[in-house]
Amino acid sequence: MPSAQDIFNELLQLGSKLDTLNATCQSIKTDDDQLLNVTGTDLGELVTASTYTNQALYQNALQNATIICLLEQISKNTCDLVNLATVQTRLQENIEKNTMRMAAILSSTHPETALALEREEALRRDLEKCCPPEPTPPACKQKPCQAPKQIDPPPGNVIQ
Repeated sequence: MPSAQDIFNELLQLGSKLDTLNATCQSIKTDDDQLLNVTGTDLGELVTASTYTNQALYQNALQNATIICLLEQISKNTCDLVNLATVQTRLQENIEKNTMRMAAILSSTHPETALALEREEALRRDLEKCCPPEPTPPACKQKPCQAPKQIDPPPGNVIQ
């Protein structure tokens, strides 16, 4: 993919070719046939280079559209995540507070049940050491944007 600097350099080369063409046209005033041959050759190269430059600019525009699509997806997902995280944090704080109250009530009212729960938790931890639970699949999956097809390299006789 040609960069903006590559395109700029190519435009500079085209400018120098135009200068060469102008100088050639000024120096050749007597021989019309020779002037037509030189002009035809240089104009053909300029047309080829100009066509490639147009293709490169179009390719760049397509890539920019892909980048914008990806940035919009990132922006939307980020905003959704912040909103959900805020809700989840509030819920988790309430759950923690209520769980602590229930644990305190349970352990003071039924100490034998609290002891049984501690034993079950220890057994569960031992079991998970040898046989861990399957991981939860990710909640978010990337949806790729359509990338433009790469253009061919510039013709060999245009950029030297």
